Amino acid sequence: MKKCAGKAAAAGLAAAMVLSMCACGGESSSAAAPAGETQTEAAAGESRTLKIGVLKIADSFPLYVAAQEGMFADQGLDVEIVDFQSASDQSTACEAGELDGMMTDMVVQSLLDKSEGDKGQKTVAMAFGGTKEEGRFLVVSSPDSGITKPEDLEGARIGISENTMMEYLVTSYLKDLGVDLDKVELVNIPKLTLRLDSVIEGNDIQAAILPDPLAIEAVERGCNTVIDDTQLDKNYSQSVVTLSNDLIENDPETVEKFLNAYNQAIEAIDADPDSYADLFYEKANVADDLQDDYQVPTYTADCVPTEEEADSIENWMVSKQLLDEPFTYDELVRQPQ
Repeated sequence: MKKCAGKAAAAGLAAAMVLSMCACGGESSSAAAPAGETQTEAAAGESRTLKIGVLKIADSFPLYVAAQEGMFADQGLDVEIVDFQSASDQSTACEAGELDGMMTDMVVQSLLDKSEGDKGQKTVAMAFGGTKEEGRFLVVSSPDSGITKPEDLEGARIGISENTMMEYLVTSYLKDLGVDLDKVELVNIPKLTLRLDSVIEGNDIQAAILPDPLAIEAVERGCNTVIDDTQLDKNYSQSVVTLSNDLIENDPETVEKFLNAYNQAIEAIDADPDSYADLFYEKANVADDLQDDYQVPTYTADCVPTEEEADSIENWMVSKQLLDEPFTYDELVRQPQ
């Protein structure tokens, strides 16, 4: 597995990124383990059950493919993909010991690890973000705002989701593009659909950060593209797949099997994305009228975030007083084997 320069949604996720786009309920690739059987008690060669919490967004798609195509089963694993309405619900389930892993981002992961300690999670793979083209974010402005380039954002109110990857992204973009952060007001609008409507109206905010497919919709409804992070020199964001520290420490064979299936799913998607279009539009919650503009994306197999990417997020979280001190790279990321 290689370390990759990562950028995502998610998607991040970005994980906490898409609170209003996700559907409730769970889907399982196979039946649950028999009552009373723990993960560590599963006999060698027998199927074992892992519960992976996801948000129904593009970042999670390889996990759905691995489940549907029997790739987990081929590795001797039962994997239950559990959908959550929001990142907060997902985190609550993780803290309650109900999940073996998640599709999330490193902000959410770090907050969980802060509260859970050794019972927390560690990144084992990239969800979105092996290249900067994976998982586009746009900073868009209201149609009549006159804001068309980054420097025009000085004096503007920008819609974000506070203390999440989206705030990290906006502040990182603006800082590196030379925009004076003291002249920008960040406005907390966690619900993405409300943020979209607000920036189109242009009353409470004049700009907003949005992931695809909502970014596509914003532009189609007249918003200006101010920052397209696929066009920037640096790769800023990544969503990740995590597994519990307990699983990583006590059952490395299962971790390898999980990653084998996950990477196989990515390779299948990248080889023939059109064959997975229907499943993608269903699992990523892409509206019918956006499907022509939002194609099945590519993913990067055998990839984890770089130390520089992880450190940047950790240092931002410390500056925001979300963490007392940064986690080390080894505490956050399972090193390639």
